[in-house]
Amino acid sequence: MKENVRDFLEKHGMARNDAYENYHMSLGYYYAYSSDAFVLAEMVEDGEVFDEREVCIIIQNLYDAHQTLLYFQEALHIQQKQFNTAETIVMSESKIEHGKVCGKIENAVKTARTWLKRFLKNSEPTFRRSPGEMREKSISRDLFLYEVAIFILYLTGEEVDYTFLERGREKNVYYG
Repeated sequence: MKENVRDFLEKHGMARNDAYENYHMSLGYYYAYSSDAFVLAEMVEDGEVFDEREVCIIIQNLYDAHQTLLYFQEALHIQQKQFNTAETIVMSESKIEHGKVCGKIENAVKTARTWLKRFLKNSEPTFRRSPGEMREKSISRDLFLYEVAIFILYLTGEEVDYTFLERGREKNVYYG
């Protein structure tokens, strides 16, 4: 494990978690720092005054969160290509473009919550049990939609409910 990944885990209170939980948490941190970085990038483009130290910290945290996410995707044998936050995702009456939700934000949030529920219902139980089963196309699609959903929720400032991680702890069904 790279030193910056180990430091990131310690700094964010994740060092004692297993690979499954750390995948979800590092994905959340990656999107949270991405959201902050998009806001700062817009400030720079608009010629606003910004704190250079804050920008450096966010960029470093974003980099470390991404490295941590990649580490746990590999540890869990996640074969799919990660959702790229620069991608344009079109939904009914809204879209993600350039790190922003455009159009009807409430529709994007509703869609994100639907995708999150779909992942938790269809894929999360299988994903939790065996990384080898991640190769299934439907699970891969649901995981992609899960990642997009989490990004939408962070972009819109909506709460992300991670209680499903605690269910796994209670049942002791984690691996890794």
